[in-house]
Amino acid sequence: MRRLFILSVDSLFYDDMEWLKDCPHLQEILERGSQVKRVRSVYPAMTYAAHATMLTGCYPDVHGIYHNEKVQVDNPHPQWHWRREELKVPTLIDAAVPLGYRFCVVNWPVTGADPHIAYNIPEIWSDDPSGDSRPRFLSVCSPGMEKLYDKYSHLLRWKYQPELDEFGVRCLQEVIEEHQPEVVMLHLSYLDHARHAYGGFSPEARAALLACDERFGRIAEQLKRLGLYEKTDFAVVGDHGHLPVKQVFHPNVILQREGLIELGEDGHVKDWKAYCHSAGLSCHVVLKDPADEKTRAKVLEILHALTADEKYGCEQIIDKKTLKEKWHLAGPFEYAVEGRLGTSFGNKCEGAPIQPTDNSDYKLSVSAHGHLPVKGPQPTFYMAGPHICSGQILEEGRLIDEAPTWAAILGAAMPQAEGRALTELIRE
Repeated sequence: MRRLFILSVDSLFYDDMEWLKDCPHLQEILERGSQVKRVRSVYPAMTYAAHATMLTGCYPDVHGIYHNEKVQVDNPHPQWHWRREELKVPTLIDAAVPLGYRFCVVNWPVTGADPHIAYNIPEIWSDDPSGDSRPRFLSVCSPGMEKLYDKYSHLLRWKYQPELDEFGVRCLQEVIEEHQPEVVMLHLSYLDHARHAYGGFSPEARAALLACDERFGRIAEQLKRLGLYEKTDFAVVGDHGHLPVKQVFHPNVILQREGLIELGEDGHVKDWKAYCHSAGLSCHVVLKDPADEKTRAKVLEILHALTADEKYGCEQIIDKKTLKEKWHLAGPFEYAVEGRLGTSFGNKCEGAPIQPTDNSDYKLSVSAHGHLPVKGPQPTFYMAGPHICSGQILEEGRLIDEAPTWAAILGAAMPQAEGRALTELIRE
C-alpha cells in the first residue's frame, strides 16, 4: 500500500519560488520532484471552494461549495461550509478508503463529520471570538480526536493564526506517531492570513511561509525517524491567488438607500428584497424572490449604474447563466459582481458606501482574493516521491486535476471527476 502526504499551503503562488529557496523542507521536495508552475483555481478564488475542488476534482457548480461562508443575511459571523455532507459528489477519500487506506485529515475545509476519515481534526470554530469551539469541534471530529483537542486546545485563539496551524501540527504528529496513517492531508493557512493582514509580498508574508516550512519540517523529521519519509509521495499545493486592496465598497448601502433593504431601529436588517454577500474581490447578489421581476430590473439598473461609475470599483456583472457556463459556479444567488483591481466588497448596510480596508475581516483586508481565477498570481503544485517523476515541468494546470492525480498515485478511481490525472508526472 502506498503512502501519500498532501500539504496545502494556503495562497502559495508560483511567484513564491524565490522565497521557497529559504525553506529547506519545502524546497527539498521541489528540487527532486515535478511541478505544475501555475494552476488555474476556481471562481470565486476562495479557500473552501478551492479545497472542495481539490477533494473532488470537480468545479463548484458540481460539488456545491460556492464560497467559504453560507449566505446568511445580516449575520456578522456566518457559518462556513464545514461539513462533508455539504459536498454533492464523491471525494478522493471516498475513492481510496475502500482500498484499505487510512486518512488523517487536519484543518482541511469541508471535511467535518466525514465518516470515512479515520483521524479527522477538522477546521472549525465557534460563532464569535469569545465562544467555546469545543462543542462544535466534537460534533465533526472522528472518534478519539477529542482527546487531542483537549490536550492542545490551549494553543488555539479562535480561528487566528499561527495558533491554528500549530494546533493542527501538534495533533497530526501524535496521530503519525501512534497510528502511521497511509494518507495525510494537512492544510496550513498562516501564509494566507499574513498576506491578508500585511500584503501579498510583505516581509510578514515571507516570515509566515518560513514558519509553514518549519512546521512541515518537524513532521518530515518525524517521518524520517519512523522510516516513512522515503516511502512517501509528497504533494505541495496552493489554492488561490491574492491581489492588493485600496478600498472596500459596501453595495448594500446603496441597496438600502434604494429601498431594497429595510433596517430596524437597531440597525439590523428587518426585511430585504436584494442583498450582496461579499466574496472578497467579488460579491454575490441574492434576490429574496428570484421570480420578482420588478425587483430584478431595479437591481440590474443599480448594478449597471455602479459599474459605470469607476469610483465604486465594480468591473463587471456576471449573470447566473454565464457564471455556470463559463466559470462553473452556481449557488443561491442570481449575479456576481467582479471588482476592479484595488476594490473589495463588504456587507455593511449603512454608513459610507466606500470605506478604508479593515483587517477585522479577511474579505476587507489590505490584500484579498475571491476574484476571477485568471487574474493575478497563480497557485502552484509540485510533487516528489517514489512514484513521482523527477524534473517534469508543466507550465499550466487546473485545480480539478489534482484529486484525480492523487487518486492515480493511490491506485484509486474517480470517474465523477471533471479533471484528469496528470499521469505524465507519475512513474509507471
